[in-house]
Amino acid sequence: MSEETAEQVRELVTKGVMGGWLMLTTADCRKTYETLLARGVEFTEEPTERPYGIDCGLRDPFGNRIRFSQPAV
Repeated sequence: MSEETAEQVRELVTKGVMGGWLMLTTADCRKTYETLLARGVEFTEEPTERPYGIDCGLRDPFGNRIRFSQPAV
């Protein structure tokens, strides 16, 4: 694609228009949250208890939604 089109796609992805997300698992969601928060990561949602475990959410610099989940035991 042309550089102009590539820039338009990057702008749309940054705005979160493209949808989709990435889910990662961790043994300790709250610890992962605190570690990344201390490193300057901006979260969209703090660790929250859910029926399936604990999870939290963030967006990367390109607008991709990422969730960290600690599965229930």
